[in-house]
Amino acid sequence: MTTIVVPLDGSDQAEQAIPWATALCRRIDAGLLLVSVVEIPVEFGAWSAASAMAVGNELDDWAAERETYLQEVAKRASGIRVETVSRVGSPTSEVLSTIAKTDDPLVVMTSHGRTGAGRMVMGSVANRVVRDAGCPVLVVRSQSPAPATAPSFDRALVPLDGSEFSEHALGRGLEAIAPSGQPLALHLLRVVETPVVRVPGPDVPLDYGLVGEYTDAMKDEATTYLATMMEKLRGKGLEVTSEVRHGRIADEILNAAAEQRSDLIVMSTHGRGGISRLFFGSVAEKVLHESPLPLLLVRPRE
Repeated sequence: MTTIVVPLDGSDQAEQAIPWATALCRRIDAGLLLVSVVEIPVEFGAWSAASAMAVGNELDDWAAERETYLQEVAKRASGIRVETVSRVGSPTSEVLSTIAKTDDPLVVMTSHGRTGAGRMVMGSVANRVVRDAGCPVLVVRSQSPAPATAPSFDRALVPLDGSEFSEHALGRGLEAIAPSGQPLALHLLRVVETPVVRVPGPDVPLDYGLVGEYTDAMKDEATTYLATMMEKLRGKGLEVTSEVRHGRIADEILNAAAEQRSDLIVMSTHGRGGISRLFFGSVAEKVLHESPLPLLLVRPRE
């Protein structure tokens, strides 16, 4: 049974993940786990040396306040199995620890939340969770004011780069949002980038025709690849379309998502170049910052 894990810091920005989490819970019949961590300010260490008893009482009060907050949030998720976890410590470490102890987790969180002493810095936590959790993470971009549209998981854009990593991620992404024949329309995208060619010396002419031939060949290869992927996915009963675009990868992902009216974008956290190249640090991060759509980031099993 999948459990949707939502880290919260008490801010309105972080709570923008809740509608997406509850909609996904209802879609796939999952439980909801709300997690909040009270971060101990650096200044607290010097003050705490004076009275160990006072420290214990203060931490207990903070944890109790955070648990009360989580219980209030839990009341909004009517008809869903909800559990809460409140802790004191490092937000990143405690969130990752909670995820590691959860069976079949899927994390839903915003990209940014409230900062400052005693509060979770959601931007850095989201980055670490995507990198280290090993489970699918739906990252919702926090917006002000919060969008009024209801969350939907019916139309997904899936950028692929031709690697086995991206294909494995596509499998896990589908398992996360559309198990047991749930309706889902997929649009597969392959972006062909123009090769970067160094300008030769004055006596060596640049063959622009060769660059064009290379680009055309890559487009043909991409078209054949997507046709193969579409056949596999349609064999599973899914509605699938595809297209090949030419340009900057992040820009074309954003353009395709807008034109297709996608509900979310499903991306692998690794791109072409091997396991050491973290896709989230480049293309996915730009897409997250510039698109209002959530990103389901999936780390391929290694």
